[in-house]
Amino acid sequence: MIRCFRFGLPFLLSSASMVAVILVITQLLAVVEAQTAQTTATAQTQKEQVPEKPSHVQTARVAGNWQVAWQGRLGTEHCTVHFEQDGTKLTGTLQDLRGVMPLSGTVDEKKISFEVQFGGLRLFTTRFTGTANGDKIDGTSQAVGVGGGGAFLGHPGEIVHPEHPWTAECVAEQPSQATQAGSNSNPPARN
Repeated sequence: MIRCFRFGLPFLLSSASMVAVILVITQLLAVVEAQTAQTTATAQTQKEQVPEKPSHVQTARVAGNWQVAWQGRLGTEHCTVHFEQDGTKLTGTLQDLRGVMPLSGTVDEKKISFEVQFGGLRLFTTRFTGTANGDKIDGTSQAVGVGGGGAFLGHPGEIVHPEHPWTAECVAEQPSQATQAGSNSNPPARN
């Protein structure tokens, strides 16, 4: 016999009563364990049904030559941009009627950003930002670091928009002159 207290009142349990209590507790634990296992299995099934996001989104490849058009203060301007890409780092050149200017920037997934410093009597820098989508890039450009003595952005009283839209299309590589002339009728094999 075991002496127990229930609601502050003592009572005695026989061995048979104690075995019955242990059996009830064991059954309750088995039910709780079964429910936990079922909940875990349901959660696992739901997790398997949800497609996982890729752990790493591919950085856009923009290396090469691009024909660019952007809306400037005096209308549409055209240039050629050459990008060299090392991972997410961009370097290269922008060539327009004023000459060839170096550029530097970054690519983050599909987002591209680069700056070009234009020369002349008043130096100024333009930042190009956009989104690469295959062989096209769309975005906006904006003069940066413009202040007293900076770039001339308009006449007094003229409304100057800070951002200008721009687009770019990748230029396919031209075949070499030797191939065009037919001197090499067997192109090199690609591995």
